[in-house]
Amino acid sequence: MLKQLWTEPVAEFHGEFYDLAPCRMDPKPVQKPHIPIIVGGHSSAGFRRAAKYGNGWYGFQMDLDATAKVTLQLDAALTKEGRNRDDFQLVITPPYQVNADMVKGYEDLGVDQLIVHLGSQKAQRVAARLVELESLIEAAA
Repeated sequence: MLKQLWTEPVAEFHGEFYDLAPCRMDPKPVQKPHIPIIVGGHSSAGFRRAAKYGNGWYGFQMDLDATAKVTLQLDAALTKEGRNRDDFQLVITPPYQVNADMVKGYEDLGVDQLIVHLGSQKAQRVAARLVELESLIEAAA
């Protein structure tokens, strides 16, 4: 239903749980064909949903070992749906302490995006953390 609302000039949907009479939703998302759907969930059902409906999967507090295990499960789920990670994003928030070797390790596992913790909400600490993260970005480039 959301994909229709995001992409069709006039959307209509009649499903098991939702019934939507013809309507418009504007403005449309700028992303094409629609907003990326990033699915979470560390269960087999979560991996299946991500592979069937998603444009990616998100894992929180995932170290390299856990990420490696997840990629195997995601790849199996994607294969069952006739898909692969070529058109699928793997987004991970690693544990707080991240170093350049870890960034390289995530890259080697096929992680497309790292969302890192900033830590404290205090302005000085966030500013210092951003400097730390800048060095990781430079190392990964």
